[in-house]
Amino acid sequence: MRFYLKWINPLIAVLIFVICCWLYFGRYFVSFGSEKALMLQGKSIIDPSELSLPMYFFAKGLFCSSALLLLGELLKRKIH
Repeated sequence: MRFYLKWINPLIAVLIFVICCWLYFGRYFVSFGSEKALMLQGKSIIDPSELSLPMYFFAKGLFCSSALLLLGELLKRKIH
């Protein structure tokens, strides 16, 4: 259990965070054509007209990864 709480739990939390951030920010860094031109013109990454499913996954990634880390630390301190 100590090995899981020390190594696996934080790794899973970071993985969840990276996947959910990639779902939201990924198309801004791997885009071609007109989207790339808009990014170079200084268009904001967080556009109010795009607050839909990708923003949901971004918020869910922030919440789930932080909750997993905090609850894992709480359980680790309770067990030790």
